[in-house]
Amino acid sequence: MSGNEPTMNNNFAQLGRYFRFVVRRERISSLIWGVCIAGSAAMFAALYPGLLPGQPEIVQMGVMMSNPAMVAMMGNVYGADQLSQASLMAQECLIWYLITIAVMNIFLINRHTRVDEEQGRLEIIRALPVGKLTGSTAVIVFALGVNILIGVATAGLLSLVNIGGTTVAGAFAYGFAISAVGFVFAGLTLLAAQLFSAANAVSGFSLGLMVLFYIMRALGDVSGSVLSVISPLGLGLKVEAFYRDAVTPILILFAEGVLITVSALLIGMVRDHGTGVIPARKGRAHASRFLRSPLGFAGRVSQGTALGWGAALFLLGASYGSVCGNIDGFVAGNELMKKVIGADGTNAIIDNYVAMIFVVMSMVASVPVVLITLRMHGEEQRGRLEQIFARSVPREQLLGSFLLISLVTSVLAEFLLAIGLFLTAGGALPLGMLLKAGLSYLPAIWVMGGLAVLLVGWLPKLTVLVWAVFGYTFFVMYFGRVVDVPKWIMSLTPFGNVPQLPVQEFTVVPLVVLTLIALVLAVIGVQGFKARDIG
Repeated sequence: MSGNEPTMNNNFAQLGRYFRFVVRRERISSLIWGVCIAGSAAMFAALYPGLLPGQPEIVQMGVMMSNPAMVAMMGNVYGADQLSQASLMAQECLIWYLITIAVMNIFLINRHTRVDEEQGRLEIIRALPVGKLTGSTAVIVFALGVNILIGVATAGLLSLVNIGGTTVAGAFAYGFAISAVGFVFAGLTLLAAQLFSAANAVSGFSLGLMVLFYIMRALGDVSGSVLSVISPLGLGLKVEAFYRDAVTPILILFAEGVLITVSALLIGMVRDHGTGVIPARKGRAHASRFLRSPLGFAGRVSQGTALGWGAALFLLGASYGSVCGNIDGFVAGNELMKKVIGADGTNAIIDNYVAMIFVVMSMVASVPVVLITLRMHGEEQRGRLEQIFARSVPREQLLGSFLLISLVTSVLAEFLLAIGLFLTAGGALPLGMLLKAGLSYLPAIWVMGGLAVLLVGWLPKLTVLVWAVFGYTFFVMYFGRVVDVPKWIMSLTPFGNVPQLPVQEFTVVPLVVLTLIALVLAVIGVQGFKARDIG
């Protein structure tokens, strides 16, 4: 027994050092994720006393959310006999925070497991006296701690906001549901990192599971089947925060996370370093002529982002379109909701609604455009660009290929948003009007892409600034009408200069100006990329 003690002490010391290493790497990004999740949860909750000032509005909202399309989007309405601002807030918002925390954990675990293994970092670390499972154990413990801290912070802020119907038990049920679902996806991603030998396959598989679980939850909630309980996202909603405040779903989710994690660690003990349990699919012996071109390379590494976000944007448009049939009845008599969508009596309410949601959806559509543009910097960090530029490949040609892919993605994104809206609006919205409203935002999206190119070209270590601009834009454009943000502040964002069809008159001048700004940013960025050192 005494002979094992030094070994156990060694293992714990290694785990502690590796854990501190993970904390050091994640101290900024995890803090940002936590502040955004907990802070936005409190901020959205604070809007509900104005959105639903009295019981009639609360009941009306509950009736609207009982629509099958709304149930599929956000989950079943519970506690119809005791609806409150807090319970409706939980029913509308919790599903989106479960998805957000899932994405955070997928990126976190993949970054410290398969990505590090793929880039050779783990091989360097394992040359030291470090156990085979030390890295995986440290990052999953870190993920568990971060998820719990985010849950506690969310619960604390919701308790401080204290809208109608808020209880401490309900706030912690809401917060720990987020924590538990996040831990489950951390375990699933750790398991995927043992199964697959490529980081893209791990993230694709994990994000695909998340989409599958969302669809299972939607089908289960609409049909009343067990599918919604099998899905971690559906089980997370079963806490019924601010009504039953059930603890059992949270305990089950944490138990699932532990079981999945243990399974992943057991597999990690026996698999070979650098490989996955599932053999990588053998590719062609020789790449096609297209794949050997800069455009082919850019398209190959960007296709997952483009396809995944395309499907997500189509569903987003469809979810907004499903509300169109009830929007007149809900907005009537609700002054704050009229303010949110800009209903001033001069236009039909549905026109104001379309104008408002296209602002929101187009901002979301800019995300894949920025991601594809920043992928160029990701390839640089992986060391692939040095191999490409060792051949006679002009830098501007490769960067231009990524820009072309992002340009095509922006057009497809707005097209899919319009089609999703059209198909679920029940004939209330003409397709031509939707396409015109959506395509008008392309120049604003291109400005965001141009900013990303500028940062990649001149300040690659500060590419995170594009997300700071996105956050500022989203807050100003989404909440600007509620908090009476001056118009000049909105005009500082690219999306604040686009005519909001079909409410405002179409003018081409601001769109031309935005396009020129995007072009100038892109040209300056390309010149910087041509001049600076790679890596």
